[in-house]
Amino acid sequence: MAGPIGATSGKFVLIGATLLLNGRVNDIPVRLAIVPGASTSAISPDLSARLAARRGGGDVSIHLRAETFRARVESIEGQPSTGAAIRLGQDVLDENPIEIDFAHQRVRPLSPSEATRFERRAQPIALHHEPDGSVSVDLAGGTGTPVSARLDLSRAVGVTMHGLNAGSAVKVGGVALPKVEVSDGPKPVVGLYALRHVRVIFDLGHDRIWVHR
Repeated sequence: MAGPIGATSGKFVLIGATLLLNGRVNDIPVRLAIVPGASTSAISPDLSARLAARRGGGDVSIHLRAETFRARVESIEGQPSTGAAIRLGQDVLDENPIEIDFAHQRVRPLSPSEATRFERRAQPIALHHEPDGSVSVDLAGGTGTPVSARLDLSRAVGVTMHGLNAGSAVKVGGVALPKVEVSDGPKPVVGLYALRHVRVIFDLGHDRIWVHR
């Protein structure tokens, strides 16, 4: 995908497993990267220096679309090839409900009450923590029996599973997902692109992904 990014419109461009959009951090215009597969958030050294005089205890004010929320971003890393000055990972997504509408390329921060209303009309995909530290979900192809699949939101892929063919219907956590790119492979994997035609909230702190088609 490609195209212009609105200044604070909430429109994003999906590059690999990264959602790129423009916003503001403590009123400084920046390009942000939302990376659901990254465990931690980080800022670039340049943005860290610009914020040094006004940051309090690691908290920053992030403005997306017409909404503002506060987040704690402690890590400082070199600016990625995407040009984003700040990366929002799972730690921020855990604390701040953000609706990601892949189908329409929009990101919208939600208040707790808005998140609750979204969840009432959405379907949950339950996440399971494995002994090796990975996260898995139930995955079924067609009418088959569900198997445990690795959830890897850092990969720009759909669904991989033994016996799947192009056009196969899949259910992730019991939720039928539309237009999923599938491939045959020995190890079941669900990547970020399995969700690219739906609206979601990554409620990773409560081991859920909420899906609204």
